[in-house]
Amino acid sequence: MARVGRLLFHVALALALPSRAHAAPGVIRAPITFELVADRDDDDVNGIPDADEASLASMARVDFVLLGDAFAGATLVAREGAEHARVMVGGRPLAWGEPVPRGAALEGLTPGVVRVEARRGSETSLLRINVTALGLRDGADRDVDFTRSHASLDREPPSEIDRGDSVLYAATDPLRVFIATPDDAQPRVTLDSFGANGAHLDTLAPPGLTGVSCPASVTAGATQPALHCYVSDPVRFVIDDVDRRHVLATRRSIRAELGGAIVLGRDGKKEQAIRVLGPRDGPAGPIGRLRASIRPFVLRLAPGGVPSIGGNDAGAVVAFRGELASAAGVWGECGISFGPLDEVVVHVVDPPPSHLLAVGNDLGIPASGGHVRFRIDGQKVVDLVTRGGELPLEVAHEAARAVEHAGSTAVLSANARVGAGANPSVDVSVRRHGGVLAHLERIDLGTPVSSDPTLTVRIGAVDLADGLAHFGDNDSVAGTLEERTLLKGIDDGDPSTIEVVVVPFFTGGGRIGESFIGSDRTSLRDVVLLDRAGVRARTSSLTLAHELGHVLLDVPGHPDDYGVDTPTRLMDADASDASPFGPRRLTLAECARVVRESGPEARSPLLRDWPITPLVYRMPTR
Repeated sequence: MARVGRLLFHVALALALPSRAHAAPGVIRAPITFELVADRDDDDVNGIPDADEASLASMARVDFVLLGDAFAGATLVAREGAEHARVMVGGRPLAWGEPVPRGAALEGLTPGVVRVEARRGSETSLLRINVTALGLRDGADRDVDFTRSHASLDREPPSEIDRGDSVLYAATDPLRVFIATPDDAQPRVTLDSFGANGAHLDTLAPPGLTGVSCPASVTAGATQPALHCYVSDPVRFVIDDVDRRHVLATRRSIRAELGGAIVLGRDGKKEQAIRVLGPRDGPAGPIGRLRASIRPFVLRLAPGGVPSIGGNDAGAVVAFRGELASAAGVWGECGISFGPLDEVVVHVVDPPPSHLLAVGNDLGIPASGGHVRFRIDGQKVVDLVTRGGELPLEVAHEAARAVEHAGSTAVLSANARVGAGANPSVDVSVRRHGGVLAHLERIDLGTPVSSDPTLTVRIGAVDLADGLAHFGDNDSVAGTLEERTLLKGIDDGDPSTIEVVVVPFFTGGGRIGESFIGSDRTSLRDVVLLDRAGVRARTSSLTLAHELGHVLLDVPGHPDDYGVDTPTRLMDADASDASPFGPRRLTLAECARVVRESGPEARSPLLRDWPITPLVYRMPTR
């Protein structure tokens, strides 16, 4: 029995189907075998399995097998198993028994055997079409629909598997490769993984293929000979080589990426593909792909100086994108992406000038009466009178009016009341026309900005030579004056974006990242601060991913603050480990909370739906 390769079959078939000049009438040639796979994936991403479509776009025809010119003009008559395959011409099915034009192809529909007579005049050749099913099954031994479902990134640490008789297992993300074939020989199948941009990531031969009884859903309607079914050990789809190469699961792990695809192939040819998205099920139901908008800033130590990371501006961009890639890999476990990394604009900027006037700084004590005096850009003098009993908000409005009367503009923002405060403080950011930050200073270096004995008014400054002053337990909801001066100088006013700011280091050491979240009801929200030690930590702590977790989950604390210490969880407070058992795992409950607190239907959405599109990729040469 001859097997027909995709590139050479037309030569073999030309010999198998002789012309009238070389064959006697009525001659029947030995069977030619075609190998197909049931086309149950969705290459054109229109929500319909390719095998169920009445008309297929060109991008969905990749699983066809060409008949070749040898059959042009012949009539194909299916004698058995016609339901398992169909003839396709220009993306549309051709009825069995119709003359075959040039360019016709075969498409597999369901596993089984189709026996066909190819007739041209009095000449007949026999064709055997073997249709194999290549699929994936979950821990409950249920079929995973390649069109209506997807693969998901593994959220559990690697572990050994129980090689008992049962094919069931508890983990929700690993999947078994499933094969149903009419062929006697066990097929050789490979898994290839492609990223969201079509780049090849990894290859794996399915581990531990074991013969099993074929499920009734597969054998129903299959023609003889009987189908042979196999399943593999559970395959893990992991985010990086740290997880991929762990000794407990290296033979059943393959790198994958949110938005990419897992391709099942034979002999270097793509056969079926499934996309990689968020969790297939959980408290929030299936999660597809969601996208967060990140605005990254890398601060220089001083105006015109060296950036906090990377050594120079170009290096800072590369370093930050590398850190964001690690964070994206982890958050892919919940179906969250930060978009194509090469499209992320990284701003390398100087520290902002002293543009912020903090009225009632920290304690927010009402005024007793006095003067508030300061200078704008070295020229304009603002002098306003405070009266007893005025709240910081009232004085801030008066200051804003005085600033605008002096020819500048003012942006007011109230802070959350700190733990020991009487009232919230209010910040006034002074700008030149066009939005450029102004520079504020005291009238006299020896005289405070406010002469009011109870109302504290300060001019904020950012001086990174001694590190960034970070918040403590008392002022965590508002941030320090230096943090507010920095962050309110770069805020774009868009509540749907997340600002990420990299600084050289925090004052006092011991802290490598912090975040401001929406539930604190402060003017600083959806902001992450990261120091260069947090970037250097990389997979040991995944600091950026952790701090983004506070923002996306809208939770200030950590699960081990009030529960069991689990060092493998991303949001653990004190874990540091660069192995697969380090802080890199997200639970289904956390994924559900992110969708609830930050998803498209949230009160203040930080995530938007990002539907997948057809993926263009090329199988590696083997």
